[in-house]
Amino acid sequence: MARVAAPDARRRILESLRAGDGHQASLDRLRRAMRSHVFPPGGTRELARVVQALDQRTKSEGFHVLESWDYVAHRFADDIIPVLMLDRCAALGRDEESVDATLSILLDQYFLSILGLLVVRAWDDPNPGAIFDDVTRLLGLLGDPSHRFIDDAATLLLLAVSHYHPRETAYDDLIARIATLDAGHRLQFALACAPVMSGHFRWGLRFMYGRDFGRLRDDNVVDYPWLLFAVRTLVEAYARSSESSADRAPILEGLLSGLSADPRAFTETVPRCLKARERDHTLVRTGLLDRRTELQADFEMVRPSTKSYSPLGFEVNFLCNAHVAMVNTAVMDHAPHPSLDALLATHRAAGLANHDLEGFARSLMRYASGGAEPNAKVTALIVYDPQDAQHAYNTTMHVLREA
Repeated sequence: MARVAAPDARRRILESLRAGDGHQASLDRLRRAMRSHVFPPGGTRELARVVQALDQRTKSEGFHVLESWDYVAHRFADDIIPVLMLDRCAALGRDEESVDATLSILLDQYFLSILGLLVVRAWDDPNPGAIFDDVTRLLGLLGDPSHRFIDDAATLLLLAVSHYHPRETAYDDLIARIATLDAGHRLQFALACAPVMSGHFRWGLRFMYGRDFGRLRDDNVVDYPWLLFAVRTLVEAYARSSESSADRAPILEGLLSGLSADPRAFTETVPRCLKARERDHTLVRTGLLDRRTELQADFEMVRPSTKSYSPLGFEVNFLCNAHVAMVNTAVMDHAPHPSLDALLATHRAAGLANHDLEGFARSLMRYASGGAEPNAKVTALIVYDPQDAQHAYNTTMHVLREA
């Protein structure tokens, strides 16, 4: 994979795909290469054999990482996700001048899917943490920092399994594997998982469950153990950190994000959706209540404001929909954009202007709502709402005070 995604190899692939017979012919060549996993110039079937073997192994465990669920036909789509993405973008009808940028974006989406498969299979290796590190390094080879979609292997793993998968036990098996990572990689994963799950839950509370946490819990039994794992990891990391440690602000932001999804789930008696994980819940609840005064003071450091971008205002029903929106808006407008990681965590956005984050989040929201701001008749699958961020913060602080 490293050989194919390396800058020189990637450049040669793009040159071979681009020819004088027009935009559509170039896209057709890329589509064929994606389907066969054989890329010009002079591609062999070595990559195809590896991808197909890993894909079959992953399907046997319940995850169809390269496939998207068709909710109308109630089955997986015939084409892999990068091809579906290509077809969606091809329908936008871009002009010939944009073909180079479009091919580059779509080729990177193919690489993202394959890297997502690799990180889900990290535990095939005796050192899965090293696979996480290798995937993060390879993500850094795709495009340039101002046009990157995913920065971190942990976020990519969450994206890879964010499509619907009918075998729900696969999620429990995977979170059990993630728990075997070393402390550094567990924290890396928790910092990615907390805002992803939180945004998913807060979107559901707003648009599906009428702010009813009971309905949220009953409908997300598969997801709550993932959020519990993230919150436990962050509570433990917070306890180990000191006021002067450089990593405390990201830990605080991640912990606030995770708690804000359903603060009473972690400060009151164990909810039904977490009964099977009562020991972990007790550790989280005890850790929070023992340090709630300190936490309340520290959370002031990451209080959201309507004057600056806050990840706490970014809500998405499923992470894969945010990715689809990012790719399509990038194809329509080749301007620099922040990564998904930067939208989810402030420390990932170092060096980016505030308007880059909020402006991009709002452009994704407009895309998800058909070009208009969400209203009573249009439920956007992606929302950025600084007012809701403040509401989530205030609710979390109130629950901590009253716990």
